[in-house]
Amino acid sequence: MVSSACGEGSNGGMKQRFVLLLLIAALSCKNEQAVPADVAPETSATAATAITGTVGRVAQSSPPPPPPPGTSLPQAPAMPRMIIRTADVQLIVADAAAAVDKITAAATAAGGYVADSKRWRDQEQLRATLTLRVPAAKLDAALASIRATATRVQSETIGSDDVSQEYVDLESQVRNLEAAETEMRALMTTIRERAKKAEDILEVYAKLTELRGQIEQAKGRMRYLGQMSAMSTIKVELVPDAIAKPVVAPGWQPVAIMKNASRALVITLQTLATCVIWIAIYIVPIAAILLLVVLLLRRLISRRRGGDAGTVK
Repeated sequence: MVSSACGEGSNGGMKQRFVLLLLIAALSCKNEQAVPADVAPETSATAATAITGTVGRVAQSSPPPPPPPGTSLPQAPAMPRMIIRTADVQLIVADAAAAVDKITAAATAAGGYVADSKRWRDQEQLRATLTLRVPAAKLDAALASIRATATRVQSETIGSDDVSQEYVDLESQVRNLEAAETEMRALMTTIRERAKKAEDILEVYAKLTELRGQIEQAKGRMRYLGQMSAMSTIKVELVPDAIAKPVVAPGWQPVAIMKNASRALVITLQTLATCVIWIAIYIVPIAAILLLVVLLLRRLISRRRGGDAGTVK
């Protein structure tokens, strides 16, 4: 019984070896048919040896055991979140110039900077708009510091744009384009060694240039999304309190009346001073010149009359 079992086991082992040898021979024959005629025999032998070794390793290696029941499979890595946050704020301030300095200092303290600034005067009152760039993690703290500089917050809008999917798509696109570029460079080397035709080389070079342009464009977009998501944008508009007050006042405001009266007094004094300056510098010299001309004319006329009277006598 034992000998028969051993004979059957040896026969089974011989059958497995025979099948494995047939498989190796078939793959070697197929590889020899696929090799081009201009390839050296050494290359074919090397490829056949590599395939044989690969088949031997595949035959010897056993498939990985299945995971035990109840074991959770490894999950895919979480997709990175990239959110571009922006804020638009309109503030009513007592002094726009002082508010600009305070807001600039707040942005600098948060690790940001002023990207754009504009100042102008409206009804003799200074107005300003600022565009700030602050780290996304410090957006709320920066907004709190900006609100503290205002008499009141007229309006505030905070928006966000999730660009995570676009960033992941760009990453996949860059990987595919770089793989295509690698294959195209290998093809360029092969064409230079075998074909050596200028037309073929120029065609492959043009395709490589196109691929490189697409890669750089995708990477540039990725850098832009990374910068925009890392730094949030805050647009601030500063409106002086004197301009923001309603046309119909809710009640008697003596402070506003004093400001208006003072402004009117200053304008009146400026007008009077302007008139005095014009009179002293422009009108008085002209009047003096005209008076001098009149006196000279009267003297000439009186002399002529005196001469005529002496002649008649």
